Amino acid sequence: MKKIMLICFFGLLFSAVFCQSVVNPFLNYETDKPRSYLGISTGINNMVGLLGAQVDVGITKKLSFGGGLGLSSWGFKYALNIRYCPKGFYGFYSKTGYSQNSGLKDFESEFEVSSGVNETVRMDLNPVGNFFFTAGWAWKMGKRNRIYIEGGYAIPLKTEDYYTLYDNVELSESSKQVLQILRPGGFVFAVGLNFAISSNF
Repeated sequence: MKKIMLICFFGLLFSAVFCQSVVNPFLNYETDKPRSYLGISTGINNMVGLLGAQVDVGITKKLSFGGGLGLSSWGFKYALNIRYCPKGFYGFYSKTGYSQNSGLKDFESEFEVSSGVNETVRMDLNPVGNFFFTAGWAWKMGKRNRIYIEGGYAIPLKTEDYYTLYDNVELSESSKQVLQILRPGGFVFAVGLNFAISSNF
């Protein structure tokens, strides 16, 4: 799984660099040429987790394809997305895509069990995928870079059986609620910094 995520991420990065050498004949070179960005971001239910790297490959001045890889409280997290910026590289934008959390094997933590006592419980946090929809605002930073803030919602595709207990125990309702809160999905808040990697603008 780790190898697949790394291959996807570096494939996206290679595509971003390669795209800079390709001229789109339908674009006005002076005003409409696309830009590509490489950046980092953090947040709650962020597309690349608590901290991750992302690439945004310009298709047109208003439309780009992106992806990234990072770390989350539910294992590694990777995502693919489409971003629409009606006013160009800066200002308002909307984004939609898919993210996947790898989960964690042999996760141990102290939880309250059904008897009311706290015990160290061992479990697998199972993989969880999300469809997400966000909107945000990007500000120009320096000559070509940008900083952004965004919010939205991530819809989890797995709402049951997202963890597997190793031991013959039953979690209390409060412990189940904690795991439900930790499970990927729900309100999205993110901030990020993007560095332009295009060399021809």
